[in-house]
Amino acid sequence: MRLPSPLVVLPLSLLACKDGGPQDSAAPSALVSAQGATILGPDGAPLRLRGVNLGGWIFHENWITAVDYDLRGRALVEAKLLGFEAELLAALGALGGDGDDLDALATQLSGKVSDEDIAAWRAAIAERPPLWDDSDVAMRLAMESRFGVDGRDALLDTFQTAWFGEADIQWLADQGFNLVRVPMGWRGLTSQTDETSPTTLTWNERTFARLDALLSWCEAAGVYAVIDIQELPGDQAGYTGRSTVFEDPALQALSVALWQELSARLADEPNVAFYSLMAEPMAAPDAEARDALYDQLIAAVRDQGDQHLVVVHDGFKGLYTLPVPEERGWEGVVYSTHLFEWGAGSEEDYAGLITLNEAAARTLIERTDTPYFVGSFSTMHDAPWAYASAEALVTSFESQSLPWALWTYKRIDDPVGRRLGEPGTAWGLRGRTEADLNRPDLWRDDEATIQAKLSAYAEFPLEPNEALLEAVTRPWRPE
Repeated sequence: MRLPSPLVVLPLSLLACKDGGPQDSAAPSALVSAQGATILGPDGAPLRLRGVNLGGWIFHENWITAVDYDLRGRALVEAKLLGFEAELLAALGALGGDGDDLDALATQLSGKVSDEDIAAWRAAIAERPPLWDDSDVAMRLAMESRFGVDGRDALLDTFQTAWFGEADIQWLADQGFNLVRVPMGWRGLTSQTDETSPTTLTWNERTFARLDALLSWCEAAGVYAVIDIQELPGDQAGYTGRSTVFEDPALQALSVALWQELSARLADEPNVAFYSLMAEPMAAPDAEARDALYDQLIAAVRDQGDQHLVVVHDGFKGLYTLPVPEERGWEGVVYSTHLFEWGAGSEEDYAGLITLNEAAARTLIERTDTPYFVGSFSTMHDAPWAYASAEALVTSFESQSLPWALWTYKRIDDPVGRRLGEPGTAWGLRGRTEADLNRPDLWRDDEATIQAKLSAYAEFPLEPNEALLEAVTRPWRPE
C-alpha cells in the first residue's frame, strides 16, 4: 500500500451472488475456486472471506513498525545527542509537529541553540538519512551497507519472528477472521544485494520457510492466505521511486521467474486462496501495459498447471479499464482495487462514496462475471466518524458477498507524535499501547543492539483497537 497521497474515488464492485442467492454448490476442488462471480471453498460451497493484511511483516514498511525514524524522529535523536532535545521538541510543537522542513526547524532553534550545534545537527541528519518509508528498500540498503547481505537477512529474520507468529493467526481466527493477505516483495524472497538492479534471483530459503510455517498455522486455524507481491523486480507501483518493469523485458522475465518459483512451491497449497500477482500496478503507463504484464504473470502460473485464483488489480486506473477475462485468455481471475479515501472526513463523505462505488461495481460484474476482492482498505482516523465509516464499508462489502481485507493487522503509531500529544490513528487492528518502544537505530546501534531491539518486538504490547475491531466485525459476527 501507499502512504497518504491524493487519490481519486476508487470503485467497489458487487458480486453477482447475494446472500440468499444461488444455493447450488460446484463440484469439490482441492483449491479455492470461483463460479462466475462467486468464490467457492475446496468443498464447492460458497466461501465468505473476511480478513486483514499483514503489513510490515515480510514486506517491511517501517512506517508501520517504527524501526528507525522519519525525518523528525531522526532530528530528535541527533538533537538529544547534541544536548538540545527539549529545544527541538518545543520547535516541533511550535510548527504543529511538522518536522519535514529542516529550515523551519532551524529557524525555530535559532537563538536558543548555538549556530555550531545547529550546523552539527544538520550534518548528522545528512549523514544518517531517515529510513521511514512505504518501501523496504531504504532500510534494507542501510542494513546491507553496515552488515552485508547475510547480516541484513539475519536481522530481518529476527524481526519477522518477533512481529508475527502462530498466536497472531489464532487470535485472528478467534475474532472470526478467516483470511490474511501477506504482502511480500522480490527483495524479501531473495538473498542478494539490493544495491543494483537484479539480473538473477537467488532465493532466500528463510523467507520460504517462514511462508511454509504461516500456511501450517493457517491450516490449523481454518484461515486462508493471499500471497501478495508488493514489489516485482523493476517495481510495478513506483514504491522505490521509479518503475522500470513495464519498459524492461529483462525485468519482466525476472518477474515471470519469481511467479514460476512461487507457483512451483505453492501449487498444491489448499490454504492459499489467491495469488495477488502484483499489487497496485499504478506505474503502468496505461491499461494495456498493465494487462500485458498480467498476461505474462498469469501464464507463468497456468503453464505449470497451477489453478489457484489470481488477483488482477486495476492499478487505480478504474475498474472500467479491466478487461473481460476471456478476451485475454485469462482463467481463474479475481479483480481488485484498494480503498483509501484520503480526502474523506465524515460519515456523509463515505456514504456518498459507497453509493458511487457500488453503482460502478455493478457495471464491472455484469460485464465480466468475475469475483471482486477489496484487497486493502482503511478509514485511518481515530475518530467516531471514521469507525462508523469503517462499519459502513464492511456492511456494504457484506451485502455484496465481497471478500475483503483490512489494512492492517498491527501498526505502531509514531512515538514522536505521542510525545507531542498528537492524536493516534486507526491504521492497526492491534495498535493500542502505553509502552515506550526501544526503537532500533539502524545507523547508530551496533549489530548486536539492533538484534536485541528487534527481538524485543515479540514482547512489545500492542492491544486491540476495540472500536475498530467492533466496527469491522459487527456487520457479520453473531452477537
